[in-house]
Amino acid sequence: MTDKKELLKLLEEKQKRNKLVTYENDFSSFAKDNIKIITKDARAGFVNFTFNTCQDEINKALDKQLAETGKVRAIILKARQQGISTYCAGRVFWKTYFTPHARSVVMAHDSATSDALFTMSRNIIKNMNPAYRPNEVKSNAKEIVISAPHFPKDTYGERPVGSYRLYTAGSPEAGRGTTPTIAHLSEVAFWTHDEKILAGLFQGISEAPGTEVIIESTANGAQGEFYRLWKGAVAGENEYLPLFLPWFSTPEYWREPPENFERSSEEDLLVEQFDLNDGQLYWRRLKIAEGGELKFRQEYPATPDEAFITAGSSVFNPEKTARLVPVEPDRRMNFDFMSSSWEPSKEGNLHLWGYPDWDSNYIVAADVALGVGQDYSTAVVLDINRKVIALYRDNRIDPSKFGDLLFYLGRYFNNALLIVESNSMGVATLSRLAQMNYVNLYKQTKISSISKEEGQVPGFRTTQVTKPHIIGNLKNAVENDDIWIASKVMIQELKDYISTDSGRTEAAPGCHDDTVMATAIALEALRTHYDKLTMNKVPWSQRASTFSYEDETAWF
Repeated sequence: MTDKKELLKLLEEKQKRNKLVTYENDFSSFAKDNIKIITKDARAGFVNFTFNTCQDEINKALDKQLAETGKVRAIILKARQQGISTYCAGRVFWKTYFTPHARSVVMAHDSATSDALFTMSRNIIKNMNPAYRPNEVKSNAKEIVISAPHFPKDTYGERPVGSYRLYTAGSPEAGRGTTPTIAHLSEVAFWTHDEKILAGLFQGISEAPGTEVIIESTANGAQGEFYRLWKGAVAGENEYLPLFLPWFSTPEYWREPPENFERSSEEDLLVEQFDLNDGQLYWRRLKIAEGGELKFRQEYPATPDEAFITAGSSVFNPEKTARLVPVEPDRRMNFDFMSSSWEPSKEGNLHLWGYPDWDSNYIVAADVALGVGQDYSTAVVLDINRKVIALYRDNRIDPSKFGDLLFYLGRYFNNALLIVESNSMGVATLSRLAQMNYVNLYKQTKISSISKEEGQVPGFRTTQVTKPHIIGNLKNAVENDDIWIASKVMIQELKDYISTDSGRTEAAPGCHDDTVMATAIALEALRTHYDKLTMNKVPWSQRASTFSYEDETAWF
């Protein structure tokens, strides 16, 4: 009898160890068997944590990143009520449970959310199967230290412990000095001291294999560190995996539509774009009736761009910019300074959506940067029908060399009217163009908003007087469908261009506005110099040497 009991005990222990191996490598299984949560229907009490559709997608993406890179670095842009915070809280506990000496940090934007996440962790421990429940070595209002029974004992006969620390992002010094191996940073877009707190945390976060950092938030406008990190993740400029789930990926966001339900023209467009059904459209209508369409788009976005829209912050009408469709350029080119010619290149900095018509006039407008890898030196080619047919963009070109490039770009486009912003480094570019005797340099009108009388100094100077005027003109052109823009970069910069609390207009933090300024300047040149645009044609023999191409027929 004793042998049978011992055998049964050994069998149970073996099964437990096998289960632990499965749990350690599969958060989904661990959550389903060991974590109990309160769902939206609180009447059901604590129920097993089975992933919903959104949680399952997030889990698969994080597991894939972990398998490929050995660690997790993710930023999640979420809609409301998708269960992402619950997922992250559970995952942090799971990682702490299976990681000896783990130092886990959870930080939320306010004390109520912090307390809710911390309470969730306590409830996980309380409701676990006793066979797997960890021992609480230390527990207080801000920290839990656990020793899981599956940890092997060290040489002193003690099991390693993992800690779970709670913070509220209320102070610039919150979390400073910690060295977390696992971090869940919640609703970062709403942190008051986001830049300082994240700077302190990022300095201490371990880069060791198995470490995890998950940043999640609903959007709070095109501003702040969450927005900057999101944009960097999307552009591949940081190591964070950008994850976004639109509102319609949540099956619960559906209502039975009435029998007389008819779609509006806007809803027809949504169906075409996102393959929505009438139940989803009706749910959307009900939500919009509660809080308005703008708030709906912020809290239940269909795209990341919608999520970051805030009333009064976007200079250009979000609905208009959302309808601008990027088009791949017909050709990309690079400028060869040795031969003073443009060469075809798949990675070229000059993007072309059209080619020069010998009987047409063009404007080339340029915004000049330092060329040190920060802002971009940009040139936009605009025809008289307000179509942007070419874009050059490079953040490493020297301002003087940029003058050489603009000379040949302008000459190729029928000696285009060449307008260069004369602020700061633009002076060096204009000086080079003057040395090269470019034949058609723009000279700013005395008062650009009133007079068309041309001055004597080449270039366009952006000031507190001229900037609102030219941005206003571009805004009107975009909202009246009076300009054609196909560049993905240009469209994104329009979306990222905001009005600050002080009334200034500029790129959102972490974004650029070089193409916005160049395009606004081009429209200003078209307004003031339309009747003065010249076509000092270059002989074909000269013009052909400016560009190198494989197929002549492709240019015309």
